[in-house]
Amino acid sequence: MAKKPIPRASTFKPGDFDQLKKDLANFFTEARKRLGYMTKDEFADTKNYTRSQYSEYESGKANPTIETIFNLLNDYGLRSEDLFKFVKRSKEHEEKTQTSIPIAKIEQLREQVKILLKIEETPKLTDQNASRIIKTLAFCIKPRSKAEILSNLGLKNTTNNLKRTIGVALDLDWLEMTNPESPNNPKQHYVITEKGKLVV
Repeated sequence: MAKKPIPRASTFKPGDFDQLKKDLANFFTEARKRLGYMTKDEFADTKNYTRSQYSEYESGKANPTIETIFNLLNDYGLRSEDLFKFVKRSKEHEEKTQTSIPIAKIEQLREQVKILLKIEETPKLTDQNASRIIKTLAFCIKPRSKAEILSNLGLKNTTNNLKRTIGVALDLDWLEMTNPESPNNPKQHYVITEKGKLVV
C-alpha cells in the first residue's frame, strides 16, 4: 500500500526568492568592489565573462548555478564559507568591507611573487602593500596615470609612493608602461598585462 504524502507548510513568503537574488547580487557587487574593479564591465572583461552575463549577476536578474557561484567566489578570492557568512550589513559597515581585500587573494598574490622570484621563503609583503597592488592591477584595466593610481589608493602623488605601490607589479610584468621608451614622460600611463590579469 502506497504511503500517502503528508502536506508540508511552506516557511517561505511570496517574494522571498526575489529577495534572495537581490541579496546575492549585493554580495557579488561588494565582492567585486573590494578587489578594486571600478565597473562591472572591467571585471567581466578580465575574468572572461560576457558583459551582459555578468551584469545580470549583479542586477539580480540571473539564476546562477552552484557551479557558477563557486567560480565567481574563486574569481573574487573568496571561499565558499564566505558566502554562507553573508548577512545584510549597514551602509557604514558595507563601505568599510569594500576597501578590504580578501585574505585568500592576498595569500595568492604572495605565492605568485614567491614562484616568479624563485625564492623559498614567503616574500615580505605586508597585507597593506599586497592589497594596494591588487587594487592597482584591477584599477589599471584601463591605462591610468601616476596621479590617478595614487589618488585611487588615497596616497599623495609622489614618485616614491608610486615605486612602493607598483614597483613589484612592474618588475614582475603585471603592469606595463604605455610609453616604455620614455619612462619619465609626463603623459606616461600604466596598464595591466595578461600576466597581471591572472593575479587578480
